Amino acid sequence: MPHDKPRIDDAIDVLRRERYRITEPRKAMLAVLVKESKPLSAEQIHQMVGADKADLVTVYRSLEAFEKAGIVQRFNLESGKALYELVEENHHHHHIICRKCHRAEKLDFCEAEKLEALAKNLGYEDVHHVLELYGVCEDCRKDD
Repeated sequence: MPHDKPRIDDAIDVLRRERYRITEPRKAMLAVLVKESKPLSAEQIHQMVGADKADLVTVYRSLEAFEKAGIVQRFNLESGKALYELVEENHHHHHIICRKCHRAEKLDFCEAEKLEALAKNLGYEDVHHVLELYGVCEDCRKDD
């Protein structure tokens, strides 16, 4: 956990700069997001933080604040459920998500940046993309 502290401190600095309250539940949530270093649902974060430290509404409100502050990225599953992960500075990536167990793995590759460049050449500004891949993981295929 000692090497995780700078990431938590950096996130707290951003929240302060953006004028968000720094509460114990928010610190606990950041610690979970750093420790797990994978996308998690609000329910998973709530479970890991503990109901005694934060109720589910607090988790959702805090995640919304984190997203607005730019320290957390949310991405939606095909089902409409969302997963959250800490933004990694200067590291853009996508995910492959299992349709059955919802495990998400990073894909450290992005060809969509070429599409963004094409859109900018067409005169569009502030161009961004959302890209997630879906499939069925090996573990879930074994269970069938």
